[in-house]
Amino acid sequence: MAGGKQSPRQAMINMMYLVLTALLAMNVSKEILDSFITVNTGLENTKISLNDKMATQYKSFEGFASENQAKYGAAWNEAKKIKTAGAEIIAYVDSIKANVIMKSEGWPRDSVVLGDGRIVDLAKVSKKDSQDELTNLLIGDEPAAPKDGPLTATDLRNKLEAFRELVKNSRKEDKDLAASMDRVFNFEDRPDASGTINNWQSINFYHVPLAAGITILSKIQADVRNAEGEVVKRMMDAVEGKSFKFNKLTAIVKPQSSYVTVGSKYSADIFLGAYDDQNAPEVFIAGPGARVDTAKKEIIGESIKLPMNGAMAKLEQVASGAGLRTVSGIIRYKPVGGEITTEVFTTEYEVAAPNLVVSPTKMNVFYRGVDNPVSISVSGYSDKDIVPSATNGSLSKGSEGFIFRPGKESEALIGATVSNPDGSKKAMPGMKFRVKNVPNPSPYFAGRV
Repeated sequence: MAGGKQSPRQAMINMMYLVLTALLAMNVSKEILDSFITVNTGLENTKISLNDKMATQYKSFEGFASENQAKYGAAWNEAKKIKTAGAEIIAYVDSIKANVIMKSEGWPRDSVVLGDGRIVDLAKVSKKDSQDELTNLLIGDEPAAPKDGPLTATDLRNKLEAFRELVKNSRKEDKDLAASMDRVFNFEDRPDASGTINNWQSINFYHVPLAAGITILSKIQADVRNAEGEVVKRMMDAVEGKSFKFNKLTAIVKPQSSYVTVGSKYSADIFLGAYDDQNAPEVFIAGPGARVDTAKKEIIGESIKLPMNGAMAKLEQVASGAGLRTVSGIIRYKPVGGEITTEVFTTEYEVAAPNLVVSPTKMNVFYRGVDNPVSISVSGYSDKDIVPSATNGSLSKGSEGFIFRPGKESEALIGATVSNPDGSKKAMPGMKFRVKNVPNPSPYFAGRV
């Protein structure tokens, strides 16, 4: 527009330009308000989804606590405090929204707060661009000194600060959680749009269009629900320890000893073991002369990687000599979404030299022409893994042990072949026995021959 004296035509053009500018400004304002409605609708839907998610999470937590009070009880009591505080803030923010819309539209409360507790759709509000209600109800006339009291921005800030501290104090040792809460619920003074340092209340609600203010309140509710979900999940994880995903269960029998003697007791622990057959670990044992540093969880010296059968390692060692053997090693695995973890293990087994025991049950020698009962055993092997053999005679299964009927020779050799767990066979050195004829009977009468 030109300065100085203007012709009527130029003045009319200038006036039309001003009107056009105003119309353009009004169009931009409407588009912005429509954007706030879209964002607020999305936040409201998110709030509903988060409400449902938290309800499920709380129900699960409560169920665990009712089943195992000793393990989950204390954590559930802390979670209930978060649940109550979160629900109170959500309801409080809804009350602020309802109060603002009732004031701007002049509607009764039941027209603003619907039957299911939701606030009326922002799109149905006519005075979306009004700045008076938020300013008057939440801030007051002095933006540098916002008013206090129920349903004000200052009271809302106080409640959010208290909620933030409750969340942080529920897990005081969790520095990451504390830093996250400080970022989300940051109420420090900061520059506003004009660059002037201002307080949180006025920046968010002083001379702010109603549509924008309602959207900000919806965002606050989503922040509260997200904070709830984060802290309750961490509480659960702290009780459970590190979380691992398993897809297989198997029964494990861990005997105190696989070798027992007659009259003693066989003792074993039986339990369920869980593993992920799609995420096999790596298993290493300490080689000759090496050892496991339990503090660092690493093998000092030579390490031997064991072959895997799915998610299970196979340990096979040659029993080179009799005596107690100790095997130590580490299991290295990576949980889904987690970091590599290492655990130490130790197991023991005893190597006994095989010893064939052949015991004639009724006589010290074998006699021709009669059944000679005999028991045959090999230490470290069960009866089903022992196949006996004999020279100078026949050996057959009896009701208890075996029956040996010797031949003509003066000696008999009783031996056995044993089957090892890997399917291999081993012949045991035989034992020699004398073979005699049954003595001729000597008649006696009244103690005399």
